[in-house]
Amino acid sequence: MLCTVREAATGETVRRLGQAWRDFAERECGTYSPLYAAICRSVADDPELLALTAAAPPSGQQPNVLLAAVHYLVLAGIAHPLADVYGGRANPDLAPALFRDLCLSQRPDISQILATRHTQTNEPGRAALLAVGLAAAADLAGEPIGLLDAGCSAGLNLLIDRYRFEYGPAGSLGPADSPVSITCDLRGTPAPARLPVIAARLGLDRSPVDITRADDARWLLACVWPDTGRLARTAAAMELARQHPPKMMSGDMVTDLDAALDTFDPGLPVVVVTTSACGYLSAAQRHAFLAVLQRRARCQPLTWLSTDASGVIDAIPTPPGIAHAGASASVMGLVSFETGTAAGRAIALCHSHGAWMKWAGNHSTQTGPAARIH
Repeated sequence: MLCTVREAATGETVRRLGQAWRDFAERECGTYSPLYAAICRSVADDPELLALTAAAPPSGQQPNVLLAAVHYLVLAGIAHPLADVYGGRANPDLAPALFRDLCLSQRPDISQILATRHTQTNEPGRAALLAVGLAAAADLAGEPIGLLDAGCSAGLNLLIDRYRFEYGPAGSLGPADSPVSITCDLRGTPAPARLPVIAARLGLDRSPVDITRADDARWLLACVWPDTGRLARTAAAMELARQHPPKMMSGDMVTDLDAALDTFDPGLPVVVVTTSACGYLSAAQRHAFLAVLQRRARCQPLTWLSTDASGVIDAIPTPPGIAHAGASASVMGLVSFETGTAAGRAIALCHSHGAWMKWAGNHSTQTGPAARIH
């Protein structure tokens, strides 16, 4: 009977993971990453690869982790034809079969990575979104500001004022000679004239990526999708971070949030930013995160600038037009606490990696004690 129960549980896990891979292909990859979309659809119907991921801890069962594990081995120089596909030197139609072959031929290494690593995408493209959001936050809170990146990974977005942003017809921002140039299609509002002055900054992560360690740096790059043109940009941001190391704290973004906020001058308006981090928290953790901010805001000026999938943060209403061709849109929102309770408004729809941003204006607001994270 025990064996039967275990087999049933494994079978249910495989079915659940199959749907997760199908959803990831449609909602996250879409036409933005045709390479990963094709691989994900193939994995979704492959019982052997699904069983491989099902054997991993929960943090290793996410599609992003297996995708990154394979990319990690490719970046490490493994002799496999998938490397030519990822490098744009071979037919991308071969990717699903070659991905499967690499997973199964390197099963021990893949299993070890799934058991010990978790998603740590530190996408500098998101800084293009944060630049617009921080300008809006400073309009509310004043400046200079303190910047706290919760769930910061390697802290690359703490270097936001060292990047160059090209927003197309909406304008540009940042030093023209920056080695990191980020393009974002900004719609509905001009680019900010400047970034707010950042008087203090800190990154908080349970396991900050040490980019001076070759394997950690490789893992960070492995989490970048190879057909989206972001690898060189991320590598340039990592090199800039080696030259100007951001200040970071190792700790849980919920239980150590108080300690992180304690490092800022109590009179300095602090903007707490989260970029696609809250989706990895449980509902209870998300509720606790907001509760800490709401309590701290009674004695310290705070604003929360978030970018996450629609519906993750209930304090941020979802504006109309959330559907978007190519990949699902994220919602950027601002939560303030002037009234003693969380008051949230959506300010933009955006691509999760910063490829585009559509200003939503001020018409979508939600205030009062009902605001919460669910």
